[in-house]
Amino acid sequence: MKKEVLIVGALACALSLPLMGCNSTPAASGNGGGSSQGETGDFDAVEAYWGQWRGSVEITGESIYGSTSGNEQMLDINLAQDGTCTVEPLEAHADLLTDEGTWEGTESEIVLHLSSGDITLTVVDSNALEGNAADFDIADFEKINFAFYG
Repeated sequence: MKKEVLIVGALACALSLPLMGCNSTPAASGNGGGSSQGETGDFDAVEAYWGQWRGSVEITGESIYGSTSGNEQMLDINLAQDGTCTVEPLEAHADLLTDEGTWEGTESEIVLHLSSGDITLTVVDSNALEGNAADFDIADFEKINFAFYG
């Protein structure tokens, strides 16, 4: 039984070789072979990232019930479709960075070009970003996590 499956698999791969390499790798073409969306310049950062992102830090502590943890919401980043952006702290954290500028993004990062300087955020997935908390004037925390809010 295994020999029959192996032979059928090899035969199927051999028949599809002119159009497609084995393991679903595109065969080489005049432009050097297949390329991903990002390599061809088709990635649209505005479509992928524009909107409101809520930043929070992870907190831990002790309670009468033992160790606890959670998230403290700190600020919002608003990425506009026209390439502008704002950083706005929540009311309880009014002492944090408030700024505006422009932004640009790739599949792996977003760079905020603010009047106070550039801030780079790492793309975790389509709904999550991660950055350095100190870049937003947040003391005593290493990183800040951003969730897409819409």
